[in-house]
Amino acid sequence: MRVLAINAPGVLARDLQKRVNRTEGMKLLIADTANPLPEESGAVRFVKFSSRRKVDLEAIAKLRKTIRDFRPEIVHSFLPRSLSQTVLATIGLRNPPKIVSFYGITRVPSWREPADWISYLSPKVAMHACESHAVKDAMVQGGIRENRCQVIYNCVEGEIDSLTREELRAKFDIPSKSFVLGTVATIRPVKGIDVLLRALIECCDIENWVAIIAGPVLDPRVKELASDPRLLGRLRMPGYIEPASALMKGMDLFIMPSRKEGLCRALLEAMGQGVCPVVSNAGGMKEIVRDGVDGVVIPSEDVTALASAIRQLHSDPARISRFGASALERVQSMCAPHVVGDRLMDMYQRLSA
Repeated sequence: MRVLAINAPGVLARDLQKRVNRTEGMKLLIADTANPLPEESGAVRFVKFSSRRKVDLEAIAKLRKTIRDFRPEIVHSFLPRSLSQTVLATIGLRNPPKIVSFYGITRVPSWREPADWISYLSPKVAMHACESHAVKDAMVQGGIRENRCQVIYNCVEGEIDSLTREELRAKFDIPSKSFVLGTVATIRPVKGIDVLLRALIECCDIENWVAIIAGPVLDPRVKELASDPRLLGRLRMPGYIEPASALMKGMDLFIMPSRKEGLCRALLEAMGQGVCPVVSNAGGMKEIVRDGVDGVVIPSEDVTALASAIRQLHSDPARISRFGASALERVQSMCAPHVVGDRLMDMYQRLSA
């Protein structure tokens, strides 16, 4: 079996490489802007591939040549742009490969969107890897057959180089005994960071908390709320930080109050470091975080419920520790690279057969 993986996450590409090297008769070609592999082998190779838009004639021509030369049975395109290019590149091929997509949002694909015609709604796509059951439901609602949608949760690194609790507090000038809660996101309205700030204002009578909200701010409501004098001295908003995942391990709580969410990668990274999560019930987050087991799940946009969760956890360190340990075990069992790799390989084998 020959598989061409385009724009696969680096951690997943490396796991697939190990599998292919152990599997007789299988070959893997990784196509991306940069090589994620530690080294190439006879069965696993890398080709540089980049593009500027969904209909990029130069990229489509290069991809068509790559497919003709490599002759894959399966092409797995992990980004919408490369999926459209794969669909267009395989038009007219005598023995076209099976195309697999990756879908990570809860937007319902629509025939009113021309971009969807040449991507997720194209009959040339044999299977859709959906990031959560909420994502799968959106695909089915858009008219895609359920048996062409398989839930494969995103994967996260097993080890992340993170700041310790003491290093995090020193970096952001936070008193050593402070209760630190935070989040990491591109701060758009859909992420609900304004809900978090309103909840924090309700919790201002709690003396020792400090909040770190990392990421570029694209929501004017968040900018306005962040300037509230009641948050003065208690809020750290460092903007874009790379890698933002390095901030998480030193937090007591990771909070993601999204209004819509396929499955938040930052949430998985925080859980993978044993941080207690507090999330809204949007999208796939409630599938990963079991309320009262791995963390706390609140109704989306419920400021009072979020403030109540922060209060209860602030007063119960043992509960935070218990939730954090369960969250780590949960994400390792569902999102570790070898677990996701098993599911992908099973899907590839079934498609090939």
